[in-house]
Amino acid sequence: MDSRKETAAGLEAAAVPVKDQPRQPASAQREAAQSKTHKKRHPALRALLWTLRALVVPVLCVAAILGGMYVGYAILGKRPGDEVFQIETWKHMYDLVFAD
Repeated sequence: MDSRKETAAGLEAAAVPVKDQPRQPASAQREAAQSKTHKKRHPALRALLWTLRALVVPVLCVAAILGGMYVGYAILGKRPGDEVFQIETWKHMYDLVFAD
């Protein structure tokens, strides 16, 4: 029985709007909530994390290009895989495609 009284009292208190305090914008409320829960990181660590986040997409693009070159040349073209990374191979391909 006591738990019902506590629950009902808690709900009544939560349902009563507070009119004395001005409303804050949602961004200010989020910042206030974050400042209570998160510590500020060291500036060097923040810079490192930002740099790593910025490099994820370019690194994945380069990996996709290299993987695509290997699959196209070595697996589909049935050529030796080590030739993929030699510049002479790609010069020869360029000459074949753009020859007059």
